[in-house]
Amino acid sequence: MTMKTNIRVSDGMGTVKETVYGQFIEHILTCIEGGVYDPHSSFADETGIRTDVLDKARELNPPIIRFPGGTIMCQYHWEDAVGPQDKRIKRKNLIWGGELNPSFGTAEFVSFCRRLGAEPMICVNMVSGTPEEAGNWVEYCNGTGDSYYAQLRRSHGYEEPFNVKYWCIGNESYAEPDLGVHHDVSLYIRDALEFIKVMKLTDSSIETVLVGCDKPEWNKAVLDALHPFGDYLSLHHYSAENQKGLYGPFEGEKALIQMVEEAEALIDTYPDTIENFNPWYRFPPRKGKLKIALDEWNIWNFVADKTYGLLSTYNWRDAIWVASALSVILNHPSIEIANMAQLVNVLAPIIAHPEGAYYQTIAYPFLLYRKNMIGERVNLEWQPVYFDGGEAGTLEALRCCAVRAEDGSLRMIVVNRDFSNAHTISIGTGKASATVLTADSPEAFCDEKTCCVHKEEKTVACDEIILPPGSVMLISDLHI
Repeated sequence: MTMKTNIRVSDGMGTVKETVYGQFIEHILTCIEGGVYDPHSSFADETGIRTDVLDKARELNPPIIRFPGGTIMCQYHWEDAVGPQDKRIKRKNLIWGGELNPSFGTAEFVSFCRRLGAEPMICVNMVSGTPEEAGNWVEYCNGTGDSYYAQLRRSHGYEEPFNVKYWCIGNESYAEPDLGVHHDVSLYIRDALEFIKVMKLTDSSIETVLVGCDKPEWNKAVLDALHPFGDYLSLHHYSAENQKGLYGPFEGEKALIQMVEEAEALIDTYPDTIENFNPWYRFPPRKGKLKIALDEWNIWNFVADKTYGLLSTYNWRDAIWVASALSVILNHPSIEIANMAQLVNVLAPIIAHPEGAYYQTIAYPFLLYRKNMIGERVNLEWQPVYFDGGEAGTLEALRCCAVRAEDGSLRMIVVNRDFSNAHTISIGTGKASATVLTADSPEAFCDEKTCCVHKEEKTVACDEIILPPGSVMLISDLHI
C-alpha cells in the first residue's frame, strides 16, 4: 500500500452544467439503424424505436444529444429524411459503407430527444450542403410563421416548432482525408461565416459551435476571425491503447488535458462581451464568454478493417479511463458541453443485443457521475502520487473531482487508475458514505448475461479511505 494522500478543499470554480453528460448518435454501422431505431426488433414500438434501448438511455439521462454526425455530416442532406417514409431518399453511405437509411430523420431524432428529456444538437453539412440548406433546416426546426419550411414541418404533423438551440457548424473540418476542402482553415472561416449568417438571420436565438481541434494554430485562426459569431469551440478526443499495453489510454488522456488547457488559455484572450458589433449583420453577437464543447470523446482502438474498430467491447480498464476523463471534464469549467461517442452499439455504453439491451462497463462510472456530480464545482488540492505505467510511462495514480450539493454537503469522486496497488487518502475527520465500483480484473467485460462490475456501499472514516486497485469511489455526505 502506498503512502496516504491528503486531499484539501478550496474555493469553487462555478457550476457543473448538466450538458457535460451528453451523448452522440450518428448514421454509422448499427448506432441508429439496429440500435436506436429498429422496426424489425421485437422491442420496437410503433415508431420503430427500441424501447429496451430507450429505457437504458433514460437511466443515462443525457441532457443533450448530437446528430447526425460526425463524419457522415459531409454527405447528409436533411430533406432526404423528412416527411412521408415512402417519399424519403436513400443514398449510398460514402463514409461508413452501405446505404444511408432516411427512416430516422430530423423529426424522429427530435422526438427521441424529447422522450429522454434531452436537448437536440444538430451538425450541419458544410461540405456538400449550402448555407441556404442549413438555414432552411433551422427554419424547418424552429420556424413559427407562415414560411415554406415552417409550413412544411406542420404538414409533416408537427405543429409546434422543435426549438433546436445548438447547431454545429461543420465537423472535424481540419481533417484532410475527409470529404471537402475545409482542412484549409481560411476556407473553413470563409464558409462558416456564411453558414452562420444565414442560420442566425433565420433564428437569432440559436447557439453555434465552431470547429476546433488539437492544433492551436487552427483554433487561433478560427477564433480570431469568428469569435463574435460562435458560442462554443468544438474539441474531439479519442484515447487508444496504441500498442502500449494496459495503461496506453491513460497516456492519451494527457493529450486531452493539453488540448483543453491550450484552448482555455486561447479563449481567455477574447472578450467576454462583444462591443461595437456591426448592426448590419441584423443578428446579435454571442452572449457571454466563449465555451468548449467536447462533443466527441471516448476510447477508440482503431483497426484498419471494415468496421474501423468501432464495434468495441469495453473492459474494466476502459471504464476506469472513462471515469478519469469525466473528472478531467468536471475540473475544467470552460467545458460546458460534452458528448460521449456514441450512445448505442458503436463505441457505446449501451449494446442493443437481439435479446435485449445491456450496459457495457463504461456505462457504470458514467451513471455514477451523472446521478451524483451536479452542483457547484469545488477545487481539490493534493500532492500527486505516481506509478509506473510501463510503455505508457509515468502516470498519476489518482483523478479526483468534487461538487457541493444543494444541501451544502460535499460529493467527491476519486478514481484509482493503478490496477496493481491500493491507495489511501485522507479528507479530514468524521465519517462519510461511499459507493465503490470495481471488477475482478482490468480485462473483465460485461455481456448480455453477466455484469462484471461490482458495486459496494459502505461507511468510511474520512482520515483513512482505502481505494482498491482500479476502482471508482463516490464519497458523499461530506461536511467540509
